[in-house]
Amino acid sequence: MSIEPISNALIVDDNFFNRDLAALALRHVGYEVSEAENGVEALNRLKQHAFNLLVLDLAMPEMDGVTLLRQLRSQSDNRRMVIVVMTANPHMATSEVAAEVDFIMYKPIDVNDFAQFAERLRKRATLGSSPNDGR
Repeated sequence: MSIEPISNALIVDDNFFNRDLAALALRHVGYEVSEAENGVEALNRLKQHAFNLLVLDLAMPEMDGVTLLRQLRSQSDNRRMVIVVMTANPHMATSEVAAEVDFIMYKPIDVNDFAQFAERLRKRATLGSSPNDGR
């Protein structure tokens, strides 16, 4: 099975500073980055463009991250996208959420640590292993 390199990301978070920090880290290691402020905006972006990586907050207005996850995983064209949840609310990272995502991180994030993590994702995909290997 051929794994596409992870090269583009969509960051979905209602907080500008969180989006900006994640975008800075991802761009630093070579990702093309798009941003959305909520789940509705993210769905619109996903209709226009395919992304390899989704960085998702759970607590957002208009459409929260859990609702977005349910919609994404029901669409076959989004099943191969790596999903990283970043949340400041550990109680929101339920077993249902954990079953639908590849990684869960807790805010605040360290920009250097996140950049290193993102670079490892790219390298693993380039080498042909699934991001979920060793989960």
